[in-house]
Amino acid sequence: MRRFSITVAFLLAGPSMAVAGQVPDRCGYGDFVYFAQDGVAAYNVSPPTGGRTYFHADDDGDGQGCPEALSCKLKSYVVVQDEVLVSKVENGWTCAWYGRGDRHTVGWLKMADLVKSAVAPSGEGDWLGDWSFSDNQITITRGKNGFRAKGEATWKGPVSAHSGSFEGHLEVKGVSADYADPKDAMPFCSVNMRRVSRYMVVADNGSCGGASVSFDGVYRR
Repeated sequence: MRRFSITVAFLLAGPSMAVAGQVPDRCGYGDFVYFAQDGVAAYNVSPPTGGRTYFHADDDGDGQGCPEALSCKLKSYVVVQDEVLVSKVENGWTCAWYGRGDRHTVGWLKMADLVKSAVAPSGEGDWLGDWSFSDNQITITRGKNGFRAKGEATWKGPVSAHSGSFEGHLEVKGVSADYADPKDAMPFCSVNMRRVSRYMVVADNGSCGGASVSFDGVYRR
């Protein structure tokens, strides 16, 4: 069963949503989680010359050739042995996510500066538990009839807060899992999840709650 509501608040806007049919050469947060449902892997930063590896944007605002152009270089960077998640590789660049505490960065990193991590495969038991991203929560349990997922998400704007939720059977297939409302539900909510390292990358279809509510994110237990 799913529900959504609107309550009053006085906080800043929340994250963007993933949208079907993303342009392949973009690498925003929504793009990252969208691409991740087709495959995501953990990498360690290992630049040939050591030092810092800087994130690059996919648009510098002036129509320059991003991410290669110098004007696309961001202030955010990672260093040797930092772990990043990669959901797309294109022309020697990777659409990558890095997180530390409550802060995260998404952008293009040079593939040559990364080395794939030796991460043990996830078993079914690795799905279980309470997962969180910002104010969003997803709890996964297992009973006689298989896995179940329960999610709560909130978007907080300047004068209001919108919320959404889902609850029901979770179809788990190896490192990926899917939740979907009953076929006759209006609106129809679906949530895709993928496990990698100690993370769970989540993308929804944009119909799982009130305006701007999204379960998109990189969750941790």
